[in-house]
Amino acid sequence: MSTYKVIDKTGKRIYTDVTLHPGEVLADEISAREITQKEFAKKIKLLAPHFNDLLKGKRHVSARIALKLEKELGIDADYWLRLQMAYDLAIAKKAMKKELAEN
Repeated sequence: MSTYKVIDKTGKRIYTDVTLHPGEVLADEISAREITQKEFAKKIKLLAPHFNDLLKGKRHVSARIALKLEKELGIDADYWLRLQMAYDLAIAKKAMKKELAEN
């Protein structure tokens, strides 16, 4: 079992049965830092529409994007990749559970 935890602004652990897409976490982070999406997309050299898709969960966080986020936000690339992996696993488990239920 992973020791990874999601915490809120006060440092308390957030428990949820819904796995967050890393884009949602990133959107909250840049909002908290009062950085516009357009400005941040430019900082990490990502087209604004692609960045918007990432924030909406329509694109995934690649290793390259994770490294760019680490550089700009000071949040380890490993964190972003773990979030993406947890999200991907949750989606796959949900799909598999649905598939098994249909059989």
